Amino acid sequence: MKDTGTMLPRVGLAFALTWALAAVACEGMLDVSDPSRYLDEALDDPRAFPSLANGVEGRLHQQVPTLVIYTGLLSDELMHTGTWTQYEDGDKGRLRQGDDLSASEATDLTLVRTEAQQAEERFVRILGEAAYNEEYTARVKVTEGWANLLLALGTCEAVLESNGPAVADTAVYQAAIATLTRALEIATQSNATDFVHLARAGRARANLMIGNYDAAYADAQTVPDDFLYTAKFSEQGTANSLVTLNHYTENKAAGLDSRRWSQVDTTAGFLIDTWSGELDQRVKIVHRVGNRLGVDGRTLFYSHDKYTVRASPIPMTHGREMRLIEAEVHWRKGELDQAVAKMNVVRATVSLPPLTNPATSEGVFEMLLEERFVTLFLEGQRANDLYRFGLFPTVIGTGYNTKFQLPSVEVRNNPSTPLPRPCPRVS
Repeated sequence: MKDTGTMLPRVGLAFALTWALAAVACEGMLDVSDPSRYLDEALDDPRAFPSLANGVEGRLHQQVPTLVIYTGLLSDELMHTGTWTQYEDGDKGRLRQGDDLSASEATDLTLVRTEAQQAEERFVRILGEAAYNEEYTARVKVTEGWANLLLALGTCEAVLESNGPAVADTAVYQAAIATLTRALEIATQSNATDFVHLARAGRARANLMIGNYDAAYADAQTVPDDFLYTAKFSEQGTANSLVTLNHYTENKAAGLDSRRWSQVDTTAGFLIDTWSGELDQRVKIVHRVGNRLGVDGRTLFYSHDKYTVRASPIPMTHGREMRLIEAEVHWRKGELDQAVAKMNVVRATVSLPPLTNPATSEGVFEMLLEERFVTLFLEGQRANDLYRFGLFPTVIGTGYNTKFQLPSVEVRNNPSTPLPRPCPRVS
């Protein structure tokens, strides 16, 4: 009988030696070149800088659908019609640490901001001050500013530096303004006209949010009527999840909020304009007789039809928003004729009859709020409008959270952000 107790180690050693020799003999045989993979040193080549800037900007675009969906659920744009707890919590204003926007979107927007800063540092390290003559530097600086702007729109507070303290949304708006001011200088210096407009549009919105109305107006009036900046998606790559998750042709997890159903002409597929009774082309809605329920199998489903294919772009800002900013500033100053005139510029773009000045501040405000709803429908701004005007209790109800909270990963890992957090405010 063989002593297997002494043989096994020798057999094991033999196999080990065999595999080691084979590995030496075949060294490099399994190495595969990945032409799409950039090494860090390769990114120091100025020829790669435009692609690097495009990547940073694209990362910002990826965050937009989630922001639109979850803020839409908080507001009267969307309602939960599926089976996801996160959607239901958002719709009911029940926020849990680690869920929804706080867990994903805010974290990712913070990462986008960091990536933009690192890209700018790389450009300057390689090119020196000449980097500020290049459009790609303007691109990443504008992206950094817009990351802060979107953070402030969706969350009640954020962290502006690694392991720094959480600051209120007003401070995040101020940080966005400072960054966009620098981005405007770079874009002007590099003759990047589109990013000049984008920086001014972002700064106009941020100033409006914190009450710098003259500054908001000054920027808004420089942005032309036909300016449009969109978040871009693709059929094969990153898709617009407002289509994949919330359109009647795919999943039906969130549909038009029931508060708005009575305004829908289900035959024509449009919202009915409050002021003229005509069809408003800005809000397209599909409610089918057959298969008319959401994924939950019980809730009527009124599908948005603003984004219809996976590659549909989402407007992030445009000239129409700027005209409504101008209208709001006029309203705040009691200049009611001018406020209505600015809203009529927007209505003319969709061939709706002009508004008539009701001659009261309350009446013009009602018009402004509705014009912002239909013009900016599913663009991520409605919940913030309800928040800043204190309308959550009357439009949504009491006991609802009004913004999203600091990401749980930040609370866990940042010693400067202990629990409990003082936000978000409850209606």
